[in-house]
Amino acid sequence: MIAGKNGKRKLQRTKGKTLKLRFIVERLVNDKNEVVAEWLLVSNLFDEEIDAKTLAQWYYYRWKIESYFKLLKSSGFNLEEWQQKEPLALFKRLLIISNACILIWKIANDNSDNTKAIRDFLISLSGKQIQRGVDFTYPALLSGLESYLATLDLLRQFSVEDIFKMRDELVEIIGIEI
Repeated sequence: MIAGKNGKRKLQRTKGKTLKLRFIVERLVNDKNEVVAEWLLVSNLFDEEIDAKTLAQWYYYRWKIESYFKLLKSSGFNLEEWQQKEPLALFKRLLIISNACILIWKIANDNSDNTKAIRDFLISLSGKQIQRGVDFTYPALLSGLESYLATLDLLRQFSVEDIFKMRDELVEIIGIEI
């Protein structure tokens, strides 16, 4: 796309070979025959043994993998900013983070009452705003888990009395009640 005279974008034709593509519409419906989700897919795979349903399933799995990498890159882990030079250090870090992601996945997909309370607790610790009608997001759960683990570590190092004593000292220093 390029910008036109009035600032509107318009398509720019590019010379080249025409691509042969498949357009696939995949819909998930519930028991009431209502569309719950819809994917519009474009593929250049024309193998006769691979039907549209199989291709849609592959894209579904790929999306799960992409979501995992999004968590690694932008939900507090900042994968692209890691400075590890040794493969073993990188592997250890990925292993720890992957375990945290698995724990979050389990918490997100368990529908028991106890786990719902845990999700709500982690969301409240995360400090993230969640869209109306959405109970949780994976990044918010992950952020809440990070806060929870940091709190547990803090409680291992200091007594509750010490923590409140430090709060009182901060109030005295800044002159504002916290």
